[in-house]
Amino acid sequence: MPNEELKAFSKTRVGETLTRPVFIKAIEERPTKNGDLYLTFTLLDGEGECSANYFSTNAAQQQERGITAGIVAEVTVTVRDYKGGKSFNIDSIAPYTGDEFTVGDFIVTPPIDVNVMYDDMIASLHACGDDRGGTAKPLSDLAVMILEKYKAEFLHSSAAVSMHHNFKGGLIYHSYRIVKAADAICDVYPELDRELLMSAAAIHDIGKIWEYSTDAIGSSEVTGSGVLFGHIYMGAKLVSGFADRYYAENKDAPRFVDEKVRLLTHMILSHHGVREWGAVATPAIPEAFALHYLDSIDAKINSCEKEFSKLRPGEITKKTPFGFDGKMYKPAYKEKAGDNK
Repeated sequence: MPNEELKAFSKTRVGETLTRPVFIKAIEERPTKNGDLYLTFTLLDGEGECSANYFSTNAAQQQERGITAGIVAEVTVTVRDYKGGKSFNIDSIAPYTGDEFTVGDFIVTPPIDVNVMYDDMIASLHACGDDRGGTAKPLSDLAVMILEKYKAEFLHSSAAVSMHHNFKGGLIYHSYRIVKAADAICDVYPELDRELLMSAAAIHDIGKIWEYSTDAIGSSEVTGSGVLFGHIYMGAKLVSGFADRYYAENKDAPRFVDEKVRLLTHMILSHHGVREWGAVATPAIPEAFALHYLDSIDAKINSCEKEFSKLRPGEITKKTPFGFDGKMYKPAYKEKAGDNK
């Protein structure tokens, strides 16, 4: 973002008034208790999003002023207390007329460039490949084939609608961190098959590129295929499909180890851990257990990151975040310079 000193909504205090450019992600018209209309804006500030209410107005009035979803606007917001939490009220809003900011400055993206992550993942998969002394096609090559085929979608897609990694590039960021964690954990547990675990980590959620439709700013919606099949089934189906295609096109070349192809499929089907959470099968090998817990760890860490972005150092969440058993606390000792201003 051109001006890194702009304060994020998450860093504000009750009673503070903030004026800054934002991206309007959505506008919803709602009735008050006495029947008047007001608007709820979803605003992006480059670090996250917030919901802000604009009272005594309606959608038609704002459209006449050029205020619609999908534009950059200049907004003045007052932070108020509401039931012990922060509530954002819009005092004024107008279309942004400068040339310093563009839509891209407000979109939430991973902290690492998606192309850097992708190249690192591919290199890591090649490095862990096991060709059985030249007698087999490395299983990791199968994962690489799938990623190369769907690279554009993989780099763009969100990993969820509203859960963890629900932003543009969220899918590769989630997968990348699990691949890195899988590589590291194999040093602690050498009995794990590094190639199998890393291959599964790389493509365990690949089906999400069909489960969700992700727009240019990273917002996603569930697709028809997502409703009918889900990402676990669609991802698992890719494994046998790509293996069969390789055999058809390379009749005299070394084959994948058939059992490892089956186990890779099993790991995709079982990475949610239990059927209650959508797993088709439950983990039956050590690598499948490792993938399930690494997947859960990364999801939880990202959820912590999202909650912490709304808190100041030393604060706790007002409610128990979804997927957790209690409130969360943001450690004060991790405070960065300027965070408490």
